[in-house]
Amino acid sequence: MSTVTAEPFRIMLVAGEISGDRLGAQLMAALRRLSPRPVEFLGVGGAAMAEQGLTSLHDIGDTAVVGVWDVLKRLPLLLRRIRATAKFALDAAPDMLLLVDSPDFTHRVARLVRAGNRRIPIVACVAPSIWAWRRRRARTMRRHIDHVLVLLPFEEEVFRRAGGPACTYVGHPALEEIPTPQEGEAFRRRHGIHGRETLVALLPGSRRGEVLRHADRFVAIGRRLAEMHAGVRLVVLGRGELRAMLMHLHENWGEDVLLVFGEDERRGLFAAADGALAAVGTAVLELGLARVPMVVGLREHAFNAWLAARILRVPSLSLVNLVLDAPAIAECLQDELQPDKTALALRNILVSPGRERTLESLDAFRAAMNADGMNADGESPSMRAARVVLRLLPLKSGSGGRAESALGGGGLRQSREGGKAPR
Repeated sequence: MSTVTAEPFRIMLVAGEISGDRLGAQLMAALRRLSPRPVEFLGVGGAAMAEQGLTSLHDIGDTAVVGVWDVLKRLPLLLRRIRATAKFALDAAPDMLLLVDSPDFTHRVARLVRAGNRRIPIVACVAPSIWAWRRRRARTMRRHIDHVLVLLPFEEEVFRRAGGPACTYVGHPALEEIPTPQEGEAFRRRHGIHGRETLVALLPGSRRGEVLRHADRFVAIGRRLAEMHAGVRLVVLGRGELRAMLMHLHENWGEDVLLVFGEDERRGLFAAADGALAAVGTAVLELGLARVPMVVGLREHAFNAWLAARILRVPSLSLVNLVLDAPAIAECLQDELQPDKTALALRNILVSPGRERTLESLDAFRAAMNADGMNADGESPSMRAARVVLRLLPLKSGSGGRAESALGGGGLRQSREGGKAPR
């Protein structure tokens, strides 16, 4: 058996945007709890990972871009960050490189690291959406990714069919953050929102470009809804890093539109909301787990929309719809994201019978995601992910140099539970 010393594991994490930052922070905390050794973290992350002790190589906002057009505008900076991050990894030679979401950034770092040092194990936490487009990526990932931790029930089967790297379904980290009714009640008290008022959350996105495209439009839709449905109270959720920009926009919205920031406010809003208008992204999944009826909205740059229409292979952009394999959540995309049409879609989820149908769909979604029991073995997604990571971390035995996992024993136990893969 190997002898575990006090020498720490050195794990490098690379996250590319805010959703990855939150996932990375949860994984860091779980690794510390489970690891038989101390763990030293290095790499790229945001505020949540900084709270877990990571000093980031650069501002995570530099790489938080979406769509081909935004990438092209910031390409020189992105290329510099990719090269600098890969060089840091090669110089540091960590025991493992963990890629956290943002595959267009993190996987390019991985390719350079694998070319420079094939001994560093590379694990991807969050799979690229090969079920939506570019399924052939799965096979090419095997060249620079050793293992993938997937978050959605159907992804393990998709990767197996596509000939991708070994993977394990661990569950989505949002399962660990479902807010309680008490948080919703506290949110309403804190902001003077009466129980009889209909609270509608507006979530314009987490990236600067998304917010600029969506925020004013979402508020205009909310105001049109208030004309159709009495007693509506509008609340916009913003990222702290974009506070100055959102405060400037808020000057034109009026004091009756509440603008909130921060994790506590996010949790309280999700627990208190009667309905929501949300930009495409992780927030849609989080609202679904919180059982908030919603409409999904997207206004993308014309070039990005044109390209997406030609390459996407899925019938929906909502993760709720994809998991259910049904059009349970209404989507208002591009030209459809205008006040009359979208406000009417929102009103339909606030009144009978549309509200009851939507809540039934969200209950089915929560069941598919195992929201009440998390994973079958009772572990949280971050703890299960940490256990897989530690099994992949090699230790050298004192005799003969045979490699074992950091947790000892045999190979990975991969879950075969999950949902149907998108066609």
